[in-house]
Amino acid sequence: MVWNAGKSLFGGRYIIESQLGEGGIGITYLARNQRNQQRVIKTLKEEILNHPAWILHRNKLRQDFRDEAVRLAVCHHPHIVQIETIFDEGNLPCMVMDYIEGEDLGQRLKRIGMLSEVEALLYIRQIGDALTLIHSKGLLHRDLKPRNIMIRIDKSEAVLIDFGIAREFIPNMIQRHTVYRTPGFAPPEQYESEAPRGEYIDIYALAATLYNLLTAVVPTSADDRRHNINLEPPQYFNPNISNRVNQAIMCGMDLESTYRPQSVQEWLDLLGPDRGEDVTATSSTLVITPRLKLPPPVLPLVVLDQQNWQCIQTLKGHSSMVHAIAISPDGQFIASGSNDNTIKLWQVGTGKLVRQLGRWSSSHSNMVNSVAFSPISSNLSYQGDSGKSAGVVDLNRRILASGSWDNTIKLWDVNTGKEIRTLIGHANWVNSVAFSPDGKFLASGSADCTIKLWQVHTGIETQTFRGHSDSISSVAYSPKTPATNSKDRQLVASGSNDYTIKLWQVYTGRNICTLLGHSFFVNCIAFSKDGEIIASGSGDNTIKLWHVHSGREIRTLIGHSDSVWSVAFSQDGQFLASGSWDNTIKLWHVHSGREISTLTGHSNYVRCVAFSPDGQTLVSGGDDDTIKIWRRG
Repeated sequence: MVWNAGKSLFGGRYIIESQLGEGGIGITYLARNQRNQQRVIKTLKEEILNHPAWILHRNKLRQDFRDEAVRLAVCHHPHIVQIETIFDEGNLPCMVMDYIEGEDLGQRLKRIGMLSEVEALLYIRQIGDALTLIHSKGLLHRDLKPRNIMIRIDKSEAVLIDFGIAREFIPNMIQRHTVYRTPGFAPPEQYESEAPRGEYIDIYALAATLYNLLTAVVPTSADDRRHNINLEPPQYFNPNISNRVNQAIMCGMDLESTYRPQSVQEWLDLLGPDRGEDVTATSSTLVITPRLKLPPPVLPLVVLDQQNWQCIQTLKGHSSMVHAIAISPDGQFIASGSNDNTIKLWQVGTGKLVRQLGRWSSSHSNMVNSVAFSPISSNLSYQGDSGKSAGVVDLNRRILASGSWDNTIKLWDVNTGKEIRTLIGHANWVNSVAFSPDGKFLASGSADCTIKLWQVHTGIETQTFRGHSDSISSVAYSPKTPATNSKDRQLVASGSNDYTIKLWQVYTGRNICTLLGHSFFVNCIAFSKDGEIIASGSGDNTIKLWHVHSGREIRTLIGHSDSVWSVAFSQDGQFLASGSWDNTIKLWHVHSGREISTLTGHSNYVRCVAFSPDGQTLVSGGDDDTIKIWRRG
């Protein structure tokens, strides 16, 4: 049975508009949600569930589909389509995904022919980074090809969109394969009903996809190759391909899995260093969706309750998405961390770029996801160039901490831009960092599901908090107040992709409270300046305010139409700012819960917001690669 236009799903939350396509066991539809936003809904084909060959296994098939959707939902990455929700419609499990505006690489190849090496490598590296996350969750994609990669309109960003036959894997264990494959892109293992599974399955398909992008030719299928039909090197069809890339493709497509690179990163390294070339987007076939709009003009700010905020400057300098913002305690500087792996320092008053932190040898090797200024000047001992201790340096030093997807934290001397030290201990991405009120300790939250405390003075890891069942997205230290001045009252809060917020007693490392109420990932948390309230923003599009000492939910703030990615309290505790994937910043009155202003101007997701100490300036960063400075009139 095929759902027709107008069909209502999930209690009226989604209305079917049309069928988009179907595969071996799945079918996809275009639908609209209650906010009139277009979404993609994927489900199982009813004829498969009722087929005699599957009828004894259909309960397992339905459960596998649900389990897979849940696992994919936690694969949160800028180059992976986001899953919005999961539900059952009758006996059919459904997953709801973002609808990406743009064209897929198959369409792009058909329209313009082969891609340049620079453009193709940009997209392949982005998808390779996404695959690394997928593999870390114990999943294989198993259907990589140009048609399953979308290019966002007006941005050189690739998004992996179709996970129709993604499956769990235990590396190198022999497991049964679903007999589904795309000739030319599927490795020989997928022609076997039982074969070992490993990252090398997706590596073959990723290499084959690069082959196709650079030649506009579908590679010889693995089955034909096993019957002595040769695979011509891509240089045969396009002599402009570099020798290094040509060899990397052939290595990634080796028929013998053990001769291929065994991790995506290992294969990406064969392609050579990422030079970070900028690719100018050509015109695309548009698939209209309100999810990502063309950049709107900067509109006059809606003013409510005398909250007259205006964008006074837009800072451009990063070459990719701005993921992190912090304002120094004296209100003079802005620090920004970006998907371009850099940290930049700007003057608040003038918007002038002061410096980029770190030399080539000391910079992060992956996305910078969090930055934080120390609240006070600190005396630090650090490693000099010789590797020997330089001793305690008595300087009136501003310290900046940065957390990165290279699994490290770096401490920087803001005055000189030099790295003080690198903190190593997390086994996965560092998503958030926060200083203690006295500046002596640093808390870090990671995709390895742990929170670590570090002694800033020595760089020694002092504690590890364990209890979350998924990636830690945000950490915050309770501010120094009379109520929290004693050791047993100092708290660290953590927000996680397991939908919870946890409060930890610093002195004992004990989890004293778990806050439940969000229905999707908790992306961000913040303490009010008096330490009495925690604000949390979530992928369920809401913000919740919680009373710290009772753990009670005070209220839910509803107004954003997409995921909330950042929250920040003003110094006086009266106002809360929130940044969202709906491209807006909202200002809320904390005690009444009323929305008092909406700030528009960003042309893509707003990732981060921060108030200046005097509350008169707000700074935001987003996926439009810019930082905006807003001033209260």
